[in-house]
Amino acid sequence: MDRDESAEPSVHEGPGDVAAGQWLKRQAPGWLLPGMLSLATVQAAIVIAQAWWLAEIVHRIAIEEADLAALWPPLLMLGAILALRAGGETVRGLLAAGASARVRSVMVPRLFSHMADAGPALRNRLGSGDLATTLIERVEALDPFYARFLPQMFTVSIITPAILVAVLVQDWLAGLFLMFAAPLIPLFMILIGMGTETLSRQQQTALARLGGVFLDRLRGMDLIRRHGAEQRETSRIAELIEDFRERTMSVLRVAFLSTAVLEFFSAVAIAAVAIYIGLGLLGYIEFGPAPALDLKTGLFILLLAPEFFLPLRQLSQFWHDRAGALAAADNICAVLTAPPARLEPSEPVVIDAGNAIGIDVRGLVMAWPDRKPVLQAIDLTVEPGQRVVIAGPSGCGKSTLLQLLAGFVEPNNGNIHLGNMPLQLITNADLAHLRGWMGQQPGLINASLADNLRLGDPDADDARLWHALDLAGLADMVRRLPLGLNMPISHNGEGISGGQARRLALARALTRHRPLLLLDEPTSSLDHDSAVGIWHTLARVNEIAGCTMICASHDPDALVWAHRTLQLADGRLKETFG
Repeated sequence: MDRDESAEPSVHEGPGDVAAGQWLKRQAPGWLLPGMLSLATVQAAIVIAQAWWLAEIVHRIAIEEADLAALWPPLLMLGAILALRAGGETVRGLLAAGASARVRSVMVPRLFSHMADAGPALRNRLGSGDLATTLIERVEALDPFYARFLPQMFTVSIITPAILVAVLVQDWLAGLFLMFAAPLIPLFMILIGMGTETLSRQQQTALARLGGVFLDRLRGMDLIRRHGAEQRETSRIAELIEDFRERTMSVLRVAFLSTAVLEFFSAVAIAAVAIYIGLGLLGYIEFGPAPALDLKTGLFILLLAPEFFLPLRQLSQFWHDRAGALAAADNICAVLTAPPARLEPSEPVVIDAGNAIGIDVRGLVMAWPDRKPVLQAIDLTVEPGQRVVIAGPSGCGKSTLLQLLAGFVEPNNGNIHLGNMPLQLITNADLAHLRGWMGQQPGLINASLADNLRLGDPDADDARLWHALDLAGLADMVRRLPLGLNMPISHNGEGISGGQARRLALARALTRHRPLLLLDEPTSSLDHDSAVGIWHTLARVNEIAGCTMICASHDPDALVWAHRTLQLADGRLKETFG
């Protein structure tokens, strides 16, 4: 399992609300701010004009007793204004949706690139389920922020002050009512939002934990069935789903409660303005501008009062979108700020290794975070073309040593030279051309056989793929397939044997000539005949391609295959003879 799913989810210590909010705003396209502010300015003028012409039409009907012919011009003007308002809302929605789609389309490959650069250390720290949730669910959680909340922030910053100024010009006392009532909505919005953000973070953590459990159980479905543990695992997943449901409902309860509270305050404020206008028109208020109120002015202010609070009410509804985005941003930033497994050299070198490459290691020390050193003062010299086996008990650090030689992670101390060049001066791209990798798992994907092979070299043509298959001893089997190279295979190798899956992984590493081939337990979980076949194939590849091979294995047949055998124990490497 990648993580302990029984642990109580805790609030992730991210960059903080302010920093996360600023980070979210910086991800928005550069055109979003000027576009939304310009559109909000136009919308503010439309809202004010709409209220003015409605008041004008009512005034002409009620006070001037105008006939229908006299009402046609203002009615046509009002119709044009309503059409413009609808058009403005449509354009606003398109801009917001476009900004959201832009951010998410850029964020997914950016996250994937950082995950690849961070290497296995990030997966060990966060877990595969958490990373998968970040790539899918948490990136999608950003959509409401850019599609609703951020555009509404721009709208509030323009429309609300514009309406307030329009009311103040007509009646400063009514404007004061709005001015003093307006801060109540943001105040309660922030207070309630603080609790919502905490609940949203807990919900995001529970979702990541649930995703990790699903991923682990899907990977181990055959194992679960063989041990008859379906009921137990089903019950455990049901408990996690129920926990996630309860956390989701907690967020929704706070959201609905806060919306009801904010609607109440806005309704009270609008009612207060309506009472003032009504009493002023009836002559019961003789203070300030009240005596000068007429039907047109009063109706104009009364029509603008709901429009004044509408953007604030909508912002309060979208405030919960901000809470979810902040929670997602914490986890996204944790991935984006993860250090790369190895840094690209500032002054890279070009290495010409020929058919095989030698390796020289001095004083290599490696310890994973919060663990004791797994490798201590490792010294190793491998001549070009040699076949070397690193043996030792499980957990002694064989895979870690191979990952260091492959450049997947940086050592805590020590030096690694490929040929005559320090490993840290070789770029990742050049290093991928120098070394081939065959891990403990074949690492297949749900795609065609050719697509799986081209993971080793995207530019490989069919001729090179067939050559690699021939070296790996798979060419005859693939030729017998109905679709040949286009045969679809699944990530778990369904339809091919375990030995064939291993040979396919080897062929992938051989899609181009690589002077160094690193193999991590290439025969684990294989029967004896299949394992012997793999060793014979590797010996043949070594003779034909001439590449240097370093293999971590505890298979006794590996000792026969190897030119040299090294024993790794207690973090130290010793050569064995005989």
